[in-house]
Amino acid sequence: MHAKLAVADRRVLLVSSANLTHSGVARSIEAGLLVHGGTAPQRAAEHIADLRGKGLLERLR
Repeated sequence: MHAKLAVADRRVLLVSSANLTHSGVARSIEAGLLVHGGTAPQRAAEHIADLRGKGLLERLR
């Protein structure tokens, strides 16, 4: 299993095994964790920004 994550406004973090598509979220049986507040969303956003800054991640177009 590999995890996908999404951060919204550095305040909400979703970590899940689900593919982040409509069918992946709506039809598949997957595990996930939704975090509201705390330091985890901010830290995840900073980690993603760091990886992008190093050229290890690119925005999909």
